[in-house]
Amino acid sequence: MNLIVEGILLGLVLSVSIGPIFFVLVQTSIREGLASGVFVGTGIWISDFLFILFTYLGLSQLTALKDNPTFSLAFGLVGGLFLFVFGLVLFFKRPVSIETLGKIKKRSTPITTLWIQGFLVNTINPFTIFFWLTTMTDGVVGRNFGKKEVVFFFGGIMGTIILTDFLKAYFADKIRHKLKQKHLKWFGWFSGVIVMGFGIMIMYRGVVGF
Repeated sequence: MNLIVEGILLGLVLSVSIGPIFFVLVQTSIREGLASGVFVGTGIWISDFLFILFTYLGLSQLTALKDNPTFSLAFGLVGGLFLFVFGLVLFFKRPVSIETLGKIKKRSTPITTLWIQGFLVNTINPFTIFFWLTTMTDGVVGRNFGKKEVVFFFGGIMGTIILTDFLKAYFADKIRHKLKQKHLKWFGWFSGVIVMGFGIMIMYRGVVGF
């Protein structure tokens, strides 16, 4: 039970952090509603699950890869550039009109596109792999967890992440009909600038080293 609580607490720390994933999830929910936000979230959760699985199965290889300067440079540049371009798209994307927003009954973006957006934003973010690798090395290997303990620990983390992401999408969907046109435009600009900023920071960290 203690391991589940530890996982929940760590999941809460990760959930309250503000990053590109947060803005993509909220922005999608505001534009297209709860269902679209959940589809983006599903891509994020699958990405996290795969990171947990791969770090657990190939910890020694991934640790060596993380410490390789060439990998850090390439991954930082590619991941940072992707986030920067995605931020540009968010910045220049025309906001949905208030009249249209009130009439939206279903998503306008295909499920696969929403899922891929969430999956890529999470996967290509270098901080994601470093978070899961650090959690695995410090929280699992350093404490000699068995398979049962690993399931409890990461189950607590993932359960918390899924629940809090759903709540973010839910509340974003609830407030979207109360927003004015200028608010939609401002939030689109703000989201784009923040995501671009993260992209620049990640490219910089890739050059100087994480």
